[in-house]
Amino acid sequence: MTHSKEIKQILQYIGGKENIKGITHCMTRLRINLFDNNKINLEALFDIDDVLKAQVQNGQLQIVIGPAVANWYDEMVQITGIGDATDNAESDSGEKKGFFSRILEILSNIFLPVIPAIAGAGMMKALLGLLKSFDLISDKSDLYTILNLMADTTFYFLPFLLAISAAKLFKTNAVLSAVLAGALLYPSILNNVGQIDSYNFLGLPIPVISYTSSVIPIILAVWVMSYVYRFVDKHMPDMLKVIFVPTVVLLVMIPLELVVLGPLGNYFGLALSSVTMKLFSISSLIAGGILGGLRPLMVITGMHQAITPIVFQNFASLGYDILMPTMIMSTFAQATGTLAMALKTKSTKEKSVIYSAGVSAILGITEPALYGVIIKYKRVLLSVCIGGALGAGYVSLMGYHLSSFTPSNILSLAVYALSPKFIHVIIGLLISIISTFVLVMILQPKVGDQNEQHTVKEGDLVSNNRAETSIYAPMNGTIIDLKDVPDKTFSSGAMGDGFAIIPNEGIVVAPFDGTVIVTANTSHAIGLKSENGVEILIHIGIDTVELQGKHFNMLVKQGDSVKRGQKLIEFNLDEINKTYDITSPIIVTNANAKVSLNTTNRVVLNHDVIASSSL
Repeated sequence: MTHSKEIKQILQYIGGKENIKGITHCMTRLRINLFDNNKINLEALFDIDDVLKAQVQNGQLQIVIGPAVANWYDEMVQITGIGDATDNAESDSGEKKGFFSRILEILSNIFLPVIPAIAGAGMMKALLGLLKSFDLISDKSDLYTILNLMADTTFYFLPFLLAISAAKLFKTNAVLSAVLAGALLYPSILNNVGQIDSYNFLGLPIPVISYTSSVIPIILAVWVMSYVYRFVDKHMPDMLKVIFVPTVVLLVMIPLELVVLGPLGNYFGLALSSVTMKLFSISSLIAGGILGGLRPLMVITGMHQAITPIVFQNFASLGYDILMPTMIMSTFAQATGTLAMALKTKSTKEKSVIYSAGVSAILGITEPALYGVIIKYKRVLLSVCIGGALGAGYVSLMGYHLSSFTPSNILSLAVYALSPKFIHVIIGLLISIISTFVLVMILQPKVGDQNEQHTVKEGDLVSNNRAETSIYAPMNGTIIDLKDVPDKTFSSGAMGDGFAIIPNEGIVVAPFDGTVIVTANTSHAIGLKSENGVEILIHIGIDTVELQGKHFNMLVKQGDSVKRGQKLIEFNLDEINKTYDITSPIIVTNANAKVSLNTTNRVVLNHDVIASSSL
């Protein structure tokens, strides 16, 4: 297993596999439902190799890995023996989830298993559109008919896929759930759409509605069936269950679905679509701009899941969608903002990460770019939001309608090209790309220049004033070379240049006059910035984050000004040393900073100038 070490670390930082309800994944994230979220150590998860970000959204732990997430998922399932994630409205810890959070979680968990089929069908649409655009295939040919069948099947029979996925989430019979989907798509009803208004069933009207590509009706039906099935199964004698439980359930559910639940779900979906269209009719420029501008933030918070049912409802009821064009504008803005950062950094390693994330974004997988680059630099995030808003506002103003679902990536432009208004998509993309690039070039200083600002965690760069700063000993002890630290995260120099001290006393003091820029919530590490802009991370011990703050006492807080020699942290050296390596790395986190050691011997706290850093 190529990621077994990292997965074991994940299990360690989430309370072990016994704390896991279920695991699933999307295109870039491991999504883990836990019994007790209080056992999560987000900071430690963030420090695991190849983890781009760890966060809790709507009560679900999300670990952002990138395109390789499927391999991680397979290995994690093999190690834990736990698979598909299911959840309850209230966690075992007693934390009640809000209604909207619960709805987002349900939609997320139902759509995640279906995403590969949707993405594959969308790419088939793109391929078919590409062949047709270049006159490589006739839409009258048998080949076109079969290829179109491949592309349309997922969307036409979407209720079947959602029924199976919803059955897993609601813990009910998957086969009977598929039967409910079949009832919605039964040919005798579909063939009469537009011909008659309703059927009569024992005096009850069954509206004749097309449920192809619909979302809400089948989810609502399977949810209700989960209660009906449990009730019938509980009260049915064991000897009769095999035959009469499904019989009674179908006798109750299919009429209830066709008379009440299906039409109710359809009307609710139409209402969502109608509200969306109304907003665009009032001001398509503003509505499109808001969606395109907020798209990165929606992905971060999980709010983008609420858009999916509206998109499919638009295709089902209108035959087109106006939301997805705003998404592709944001996708290209994110790719542009990411790749523009390659011109803003001198680090070869950082450039490699940026190029990889940028190419991934162009192909429609934006999380590596979003978490690995964009939110790391606030001005890039601002540029991406503005660029996405401008392009999305334009394409919405021009009234572009997407004719079929397709992923938001460069290959999908073949589907967009099927519309006579394709020129407006090209113009919108150019607006997004150019405006994002220009804004990044203007607003974002080069990594290593003055006034760099972005979100901080341990080791993150915050500013890079070109200067040299003397670093006094922050601890009593023995200084060692960074490459001798027994942790490759530090010894490899990935976090920056520096050195380490093996302390002989449990005190950390400020090594220069400056400001506290970050403190670990477990009090085992602190980040400081000198008056000349040099930034350092002092990390007490190896893997001491696992102590969860035990034996540590942080004496300052983020934003405090400190003087050289001022006490910052007290720690119980003897207790920590019993189970952890107390070697303490001191890292200069400014990109391209060079550290010159002045001594390799024992050092005295606040007395010896042990190093200097030049930027």
